[in-house]
Amino acid sequence: MKIREAWQAGFNASRVTVAVVDDGVDVAHVDLRAAFSPKVSFDFVRFGELPIPKKSKDTQHGTQCAGLVSMEGMRCGLGVGHGATLGAIRLLGQDTLNDALEGDALAFQKNLIDIYSVSWGPKDDGITAEKPAKFTQDAIRNGAINGRNGLGNVYVWASGNGGANGDNCAFDGYVNNEYTISFGVIGSSGSPAGYAEGCSSVLAAVSGGDSMLQTTGLESTCSVISGSSASAAIASGIIALALEANPSLTQRDIQHLIVHTSNATSINDVAFSENGAGLRFNSKVGYGLLDARRLVESAATWQNVGPQVACEKMGAGILDMEDCQVTSVERIILSASIVHPHRGQVRILLTSPRGTVSELLPLRPGDSSADLMDWDFVSVHFFGEDPRGIWKLDVKSVEDLKEAAEFRVQLKRFKVTGI
Repeated sequence: MKIREAWQAGFNASRVTVAVVDDGVDVAHVDLRAAFSPKVSFDFVRFGELPIPKKSKDTQHGTQCAGLVSMEGMRCGLGVGHGATLGAIRLLGQDTLNDALEGDALAFQKNLIDIYSVSWGPKDDGITAEKPAKFTQDAIRNGAINGRNGLGNVYVWASGNGGANGDNCAFDGYVNNEYTISFGVIGSSGSPAGYAEGCSSVLAAVSGGDSMLQTTGLESTCSVISGSSASAAIASGIIALALEANPSLTQRDIQHLIVHTSNATSINDVAFSENGAGLRFNSKVGYGLLDARRLVESAATWQNVGPQVACEKMGAGILDMEDCQVTSVERIILSASIVHPHRGQVRILLTSPRGTVSELLPLRPGDSSADLMDWDFVSVHFFGEDPRGIWKLDVKSVEDLKEAAEFRVQLKRFKVTGI
């Protein structure tokens, strides 16, 4: 990922603040204490200013992720975004997450925090479908639009570890979200990791998730971490380097830079498709492997893309974008409800006017639950395309249902964002 080369170019994230939203951080760790700032930290479990985790091997996840971002090289290694100010937001540690607390955590100090690094989500069991509730979604949306004093907070999300269970992040409403940035995982062989989830909202990939990377542990020890949790933390560190190169980047600028600087040629065993703008993509790895050196070099001279434009249709003719004001797509969002006795048997494909096909909902054979209601399907696969024209939706059920009422799709909203 050319991280060392980005450091050698002079970037160390010293003007950037990254908050790890997790089960707490051992902020007294010899590799973290210089980076830690209480001003951008809080414990939403115990309502205290020091987000210290309980001392057990099961509660060092946040400390491990924080190390990958901002370790100072004293004992366990050098974090990707070393030099960054570290915020620690403790949210996990109670039996269930409360929507109000979750929303408060993801909106905490939104004008001081640049990047929220999040390495958790719904169960990766291949049967769960879960999305942010109202306060949480409002917090993410407001942060991405208005945070960082109008530049927008960058919400980095782990795509999930349920690949071996047949899971897919299309059923994870935190990853499959208009306002978050999610990453796939490449193993040490150069191929997508078997446990990693993919979906149409994955923007790029990070390598090393299966390599048991050394990082910080509790009480100034070192530990190892793998999985998509590690990839989200590494991606947060790389994005921090880009913001160091150019602090005026908006969260949308970051997405443009990732799309145009990621490396598709370094990934094995992946069939890439090419969209109408000539960009290559794949659901597991997005537009390729993050390249930190190219990212910071491009960021340093990047001109902001300007205000976002959006077209939104509801009701009849929802897929007709002939009169859309967007000329270059960033994301599409299709809101729909699926009525089906076994939702894992439903597949949804969306085709753009330029002929690009994106799989919004893959089959999930182990999911026999009924229905998927009021769901947003998000795709980044049309990046750079002209959206004007008629879009086509292909919805299929593996099962041959006798009653038509058992399987129906209600389209509610189609939104195209871009410039």
